[in-house]
Amino acid sequence: MSDAPEQPDLSDGDQAFQAVSEVSLRLMAGAVSKPKLAQLKIQVQEDEDQYPWEAVTKSILSEEVDGQRLVQQGLAAQRDWVLRGGRVERGPSVGRRAKGFFARLVAQLIFGAIFVVMVVIGLLLLEYKFPAWDIDWLLDQALELFGQPPRKS
Repeated sequence: MSDAPEQPDLSDGDQAFQAVSEVSLRLMAGAVSKPKLAQLKIQVQEDEDQYPWEAVTKSILSEEVDGQRLVQQGLAAQRDWVLRGGRVERGPSVGRRAKGFFARLVAQLIFGAIFVVMVVIGLLLLEYKFPAWDIDWLLDQALELFGQPPRKS
């Protein structure tokens, strides 16, 4: 966290640990410039096989940073992290939620239609099996529930 950037020896375990820690602090604190992040994004996307962590680390550490301000930004980011409860993963997109809603709606409508058809078939079978039983009476009772006058037979 010094003002003068010096490149660490990343083959040394302790220096690599310190360098990666400082890079993580800078990233978490938002102390890396947007042009640098855009450049690093392109660099990382180009090297799909392996993450070029050494180049990223050295590139981020090459920028000068105000140590006191970095600590303050890092502590604020740390506080936000703790209050948030850790890493926040993105939820499903609005489009995906809408697709799920309409899929459930269609499934419920299909189930409801099948249920209604089965009830009607069951009532018709009852009327066929027991001709004296009047299923129209059920329809008249249902109409009365909704305030409609009974049908004329």
